[in-house]
Amino acid sequence: MKTLAATTGILIFGFLLPASAQLTPEAIASDRSLWPKTTTVHVPIESAVIINGKESGSIKLPAGKEYPVKSLTAEVVTIEVAGSMRDLKFEETDVIEKASAQQAVREVKQAATPIPQATTPPAALASVDSPPSPPAEIQNKVAASLPKLVALDGRKLASFDGASLSKKKYIAAYYSAGWCGPCRKFTPDLVKWYKRNKSKRDLFEIVYVPSDHSADDMVGYMTDSKMPWPALDFESRGARSHFSGKGGRGIPSLVVFDAEGNIVAQSYKGEEYIGPRKVLEEFEDFLKESS
Repeated sequence: MKTLAATTGILIFGFLLPASAQLTPEAIASDRSLWPKTTTVHVPIESAVIINGKESGSIKLPAGKEYPVKSLTAEVVTIEVAGSMRDLKFEETDVIEKASAQQAVREVKQAATPIPQATTPPAALASVDSPPSPPAEIQNKVAASLPKLVALDGRKLASFDGASLSKKKYIAAYYSAGWCGPCRKFTPDLVKWYKRNKSKRDLFEIVYVPSDHSADDMVGYMTDSKMPWPALDFESRGARSHFSGKGGRGIPSLVVFDAEGNIVAQSYKGEEYIGPRKVLEEFEDFLKESS
């Protein structure tokens, strides 16, 4: 896959994507599946050299070199240079171009895959004398869109049956990560809230959307926090679903969807971060009205 940064857009597979197709730093930071493993830096940089955990002078490096990407926020790209971490602006790297190209490839592949049309076998057709069938139960559209799910089984993860979510009236996506201090502070309160509303769990479920750095980090965070709800499988978390791009600019973020996939409560109002605690208050009101 070759990309070309230009004022007119991105060149991919021989097609020039308009600049408007480029992702924003906020969108990239909120979807870890779009993070490139490496980035080419457009500016010369000077970085400390770390040897055996101690700083040992500095090194000047020219523009055009490629470095591992360690983390992203909506403001900065953190790269590893000679054993130390260095924060750069997005425009000083090709992260936006790489992430936008990856998203474009993903959408092209999805568009190229036809969805098979369901057919009704002749034996299933009702005769004139057959009694009318009972109305089908409404299936949760959010649940149907989710990739593989897992849940804690002791200190390891096991597959979770996503079909059990199909009859839920609400599904809440919890965007979080073990490396995030505010997340670790909020998660125990969310666990308490979840247990307190045990009698209403036929109406809802929470699903963890991980932004952890690795599958092991994800297991450790879920174990330490004693998360009682399912989670997106670490390797499948980048698959497109109703959760994609809905978490906002930062974490922790809680987004509540109804069965049709509409957002009924979220941690952001436009660009303003109101946090997950306000969402829990609104969510509890919905559950009271539904019970």
